[in-house]
Amino acid sequence: MLRKLLIVFASGLVIAIVALSAAWMAGGRELRDQVASGDVDWTIGGERLGGPRVTRQFALASGARLIMALPVDLEFRRGDQAGMTVEGPKQAVDRLVWEDGRLSLPGRSHVRDSIKVTIVAPEIGDLDLNAPADVELRGLNQEQLRLTARGAVDLDATGRVRKLWVTSEGAADIDVSELENEDAVIRVHGVGDVEAAPVNLADIEVNGAGNITLKKRARTERAQVHGVGSVEHVY
Repeated sequence: MLRKLLIVFASGLVIAIVALSAAWMAGGRELRDQVASGDVDWTIGGERLGGPRVTRQFALASGARLIMALPVDLEFRRGDQAGMTVEGPKQAVDRLVWEDGRLSLPGRSHVRDSIKVTIVAPEIGDLDLNAPADVELRGLNQEQLRLTARGAVDLDATGRVRKLWVTSEGAADIDVSELENEDAVIRVHGVGDVEAAPVNLADIEVNGAGNITLKKRARTERAQVHGVGSVEHVY
């Protein structure tokens, strides 16, 4: 069985090298210059959106569910008035669609520069991250929070949340260990990493090669691991 897997791996590696070599030759001097400068755009197809950076305001209800359906750098800060500010290239920002708590960019467009989302509100509701994202949630103070990360998500959170649900599907890196928390329900599907510190209940399930690290000893811990994942305790 191992020999077969090695053969498949080697075959795939050879195909990948051939494909990249062909792309390198086809791209010519422009592609090689971009790689050398670190400013290469690997997107295949779709329209590239640029322009000067602009901001756009969106109305937001405190505690409402939020869905990010495009790559973003997202920051949440607790404040009295609820609102969302988006900053990015004008061509992209002008096309953003905000509907029923979902922020998206229609079509197959590609944004060269980052889209920065800043949310200020008394609290945040369910947060679904359906695309790569870099997220900071600062100063949370609320009864509950549900986080769902699909893909390459890097998330850090501070503050206090009594009950927390975290679901990672993909390769997320989620650190909620600085979040004062009583109960945490954590599900990792894939290769994600989650750090948490619940003090009352830790309800854990890992499917795949994910890893969960508990930074505090919970009064009750229920853990299931299916695959090569792990649950670590670092008190």
